[in-house]
Amino acid sequence: MNKEIKNINVLFIGDIFGESGIKKIEKEVPVLRKKYNVDLVIAQSENVSGRKGLDPKDYQRLSQVGIDVFTLGNHAFAKSSILEIINEENIIRPFNVNEGYEGKGTNIFVVNNIKVRVTSLLGITFNDLNTPWKQQRANNFFDAIDEIIKKDDSDFHIIDFHAETTSEKNVLALYLDKIFPGKVSAIIGTHTHVQTNDSRRLKNNTLFITDAGMTGPKDSAIGANFDEVYEKMRFNSKSRFVASLNKSQLNGVLLSLSKNSKSKIKTIKK
Repeated sequence: MNKEIKNINVLFIGDIFGESGIKKIEKEVPVLRKKYNVDLVIAQSENVSGRKGLDPKDYQRLSQVGIDVFTLGNHAFAKSSILEIINEENIIRPFNVNEGYEGKGTNIFVVNNIKVRVTSLLGITFNDLNTPWKQQRANNFFDAIDEIIKKDDSDFHIIDFHAETTSEKNVLALYLDKIFPGKVSAIIGTHTHVQTNDSRRLKNNTLFITDAGMTGPKDSAIGANFDEVYEKMRFNSKSRFVASLNKSQLNGVLLSLSKNSKSKIKTIKK
C-alpha cells in the first residue's frame, strides 16, 4: 500500500444515552459524516437502550444511520438480549476481563485498505462489576493492553477507556505514549458523561481526551431524570432511575489520524 495515503478521519461519539441520544444520532451523524469527510464512526453504546445496555433493535437502528463500531463498558451485559448480537464483528465489549464471556474486546476494521484496531478497556477504581459479570472488577488494564500491542499489526489503534477516574485515564495515556510510541493512535476516555476540556496530542503523537462526553439529554443527571436522582442522593430513595427525555446534545471527538504527519483531535458538540 502507498504509505502516502495512510490518513483517516474517525468520529468517536461519547456515551449514547436512551431514546433522546438515539434521536440525536439519527439527526446529526449523517450530517457530520459528510461535513468532516468521516471514514469511520465509533460510538460508546452501553447506555443506549433505556438506561443500561444495548438491545438488538437499537443496534440495528443506529447501524442504519451510520454507526460503524459499537464499544461497550461495565453495562455491556445489562440487557440479556445483547447475547443475540454480542458476537457481531463491530461490537467491542471490554477486553480486560476474565476468559469465558461472549464477544470480543478488540478487533480490526479495514477502511480504504487501512487497518484500524478498536479496543475497549475498563477502569478499576470506583467501577465495580455487577451480575451477570462473574468478577467484582476488571483485570489490570496495563497488562491487557500490553498483550494486544505486542501482537498488533494495525495501521491505527483507537482505545475506548471506560473509566471513572481521571487519574487512571491520564496515566494510561502517558504510559502508552511513552512506552509504545506510535503504537496507539488515540485514547478516548468515556463513562463519566461530561466532556473534558483537555483534548490534546501527547509527545509521541498519541491523541487523548479524558472524557468524550455524553450524547443524550441536556440538563439531566448525566442522562437520567433529575427528580429520581435527587431523591436518591438526598433522602436515599429507592426510586428507579429513568432516562430523561429532555432535548439532547451530541458530544464526541473527530480524530484526523496520519502516519505521515501529526495527527489531530477536535472536540465535537452539537
